[in-house]
Amino acid sequence: MSHARPKGSGKARVALRIMATSDVHATLLDYDYSKDKATALGSLARAATVIEEARVDGPTTLVFDNGDFLEGAAIADPHEGGAGVGVDNPVVAAMNRLGYDAIGLGNHEFNLPAEHVQAALQALEAPVLCANLHLSRDQDATVYADLWQPHVVLTRTVTDQCGRAHEIRIGVFSVLPPQVVAWDALRISGRLVAEDMMVAARRQVAELRRQGADVVVALAHSGIRDDGHAEETENVAVPLAGLEGVDAVVAGHVHRVFPSPSFGVSEAVNPVRGTLYGTPAVMPGVYATHVGQIDLMLVQNVDGWSVADHEVQVHDLRGEAGTAPVEAPVVVTAVESAHRQTLRYMRRTIGDVAGPVTSYFSMVKDDCASRLVAEAKLAFVRRALAGSGLETMPLIASIAPLKCGGRAGPSHYVDVAPGEVSARVIADMQPYSNHVSIIQTCGRDVVEWLEKGCAVYNQLFEGGQGQFLYDRDALTYNREAIYGLSYTVDLSQPARYGMDGSLINPQARRVGNICWRGVQIAPEQEFLLVTNDYRGGGGGNFPAVAQGHVVEIAPARVRDVLAQHIAETSGRRDEALATWRLQAMPGVKALFDTGPGAVKYVDLVTLPLRHLGEVDGGFARFELDMGQL
Repeated sequence: MSHARPKGSGKARVALRIMATSDVHATLLDYDYSKDKATALGSLARAATVIEEARVDGPTTLVFDNGDFLEGAAIADPHEGGAGVGVDNPVVAAMNRLGYDAIGLGNHEFNLPAEHVQAALQALEAPVLCANLHLSRDQDATVYADLWQPHVVLTRTVTDQCGRAHEIRIGVFSVLPPQVVAWDALRISGRLVAEDMMVAARRQVAELRRQGADVVVALAHSGIRDDGHAEETENVAVPLAGLEGVDAVVAGHVHRVFPSPSFGVSEAVNPVRGTLYGTPAVMPGVYATHVGQIDLMLVQNVDGWSVADHEVQVHDLRGEAGTAPVEAPVVVTAVESAHRQTLRYMRRTIGDVAGPVTSYFSMVKDDCASRLVAEAKLAFVRRALAGSGLETMPLIASIAPLKCGGRAGPSHYVDVAPGEVSARVIADMQPYSNHVSIIQTCGRDVVEWLEKGCAVYNQLFEGGQGQFLYDRDALTYNREAIYGLSYTVDLSQPARYGMDGSLINPQARRVGNICWRGVQIAPEQEFLLVTNDYRGGGGGNFPAVAQGHVVEIAPARVRDVLAQHIAETSGRRDEALATWRLQAMPGVKALFDTGPGAVKYVDLVTLPLRHLGEVDGGFARFELDMGQL
């Protein structure tokens, strides 16, 4: 913190520290259950060590979590054998031991069955907050009743520079993306209704100030947009920070780190100082790779306390052995039994695969990992629709690579060797607990779906040097490919859609030659598009979703469908199932980064590739000669 004397330095000055986690996704220990190995990528146990040091060495300290804590790792999955219910849930046990002061909800909490959410939230010892998700009056929502509150006022005794004690009242509220009602419709549709985050935030700030809060902290399970776009409804941390009466913001949801040089400087965003519209803000990444810290210097004025100075930082919990903070015994012991149980479950044999299954080249060619999941979903839906009257309709499957590097790093890829497959491999290929969803749609909307799925790529130009196919930290899980249709992707054209789903180039078309069984599809031709409930509920803002009709089937997790398919087929892929390819571009050589493990599979992908070696961050760089495609 700056030691410059603030104006009014003769007045009482006190220090207040905020420590924050966000998007932990049940990463309790530094262990990758899908790879069955210890890692050095961060964990809540490592965060606990940093938090405890901050409590001991610093001023009065408050600890908050910003949501997406209950789901994401096998140890917390009630289907995977590790998670208990309520106080026996290892996430709950770890968070209670760590001693949070308040916990905000994230959208992924609602990936779990309602009864599991109920038991977990009831067992948390800290106040659980959410100001913009409300019980519906139209349907029985008692399972979610009284599980969270819109805000809390915490009273803490602090000492000023002269040793005098003061009581400070800290108001805290939380908001999450209202889209959760659609994303998790399978579990909450009709039971919960969502309110715009900014509307809820304004009301909470006013109410907390009315209740006498000296400081107001916003837990915003919402991201920071570099441009501070005011009309965004999912990522509103910037305009929220600009609200009069908000003193500090904890952001999240988009799995990025702030402050960080990865953000551009603008009138609203200062990635050096760690402010949004001058308000201190922190965003501590994902999977407990970081823990955020905001130090506030408060000065007592005639009208009360105000923030005179601040310092924002993020503690990096990653590192090779010996460089990361140790894992706190208080968390390790709390989850030790669940950890052992999860290992036993994840090591169970499911079946075998006849060939390697990888996602290293998912962004440049139809890959085995995506194809296998597509085939599994199609096989399941064919059985599910038998006798429904819909079984004769054209059936296609939409797939995105869920583990394809990006912000999660060079080890975040599927890499399965031929042979025996355990439950951990299924979790590796399908890290999220999504359910199968079917949308009845038409050719016109399928085309728009494909165009949005290709928005992640950069436009390429003949003769350009050093052009990248896509940015390394691109959100590859939004790169939707459709299996069952053949089509080409022309990257000489600009993207028709922005990554947020907005139509940015109405005349542009990247996707062409779209055929079903060798025949060009027609605008009114009907299809059954198999996807997952996140995408079918609007996740990723695909423009065609709202036009489609959801076909009801019995709930089935994609992970379970994939396990059954591998057990039955040994992962032998149907190479005749049509899908996409990049269109040739003479004179263009494009670069892309992937995991270093890709090198051993180059000969299997039959692409004109040249390995350029390892680059910063541990990624492997390749050059693709697009003229030879």
